[in-house]
Amino acid sequence: MTWSNPSPPSGPQSGPGSTERAEWVRGGTTLFPAGRIADRVSTVLLLAAGVLLTILTVVIGIIAVASATAGCDAATGCSPGRFLGGAAIAAGGSFVIGVATVVLAIGAWVRRRSSWWIAALGFVLAIVVVTWGGVVFAQATGPTTGTGQVTALQLP
Repeated sequence: MTWSNPSPPSGPQSGPGSTERAEWVRGGTTLFPAGRIADRVSTVLLLAAGVLLTILTVVIGIIAVASATAGCDAATGCSPGRFLGGAAIAAGGSFVIGVATVVLAIGAWVRRRSSWWIAALGFVLAIVVVTWGGVVFAQATGPTTGTGQVTALQLP
């Protein structure tokens, strides 16, 4: 068996196992079979949306942490750890869910199964994790952390 010209699976020409052989002969051995293009396209679009969500979360998290911790010190009773923790939950969780979703979707492709629902579930879970991280970040400004106020630096 070579990579350029793989041999067809052995098996009967008819009966059990013949569908695998017939699929091989028709060219159903690629990761993108003709009947599943919509599934693959929707999966790729959902995965791309998850990547975009993760990138936006990282950028917004960096800006938010830098802005929130600029006026945060021990004298005001503010701890930058919760700000950083909220941003890390949002960005890190979204990244981990994204990697797991890609792995599971490719695994479904290899097994010739539908994969759009995996990408959709991963996208929804990423939104949940980003929201959870945002709530943790927002609670860092609550009355339990000192003054309950965060000041941002004003631009000249």
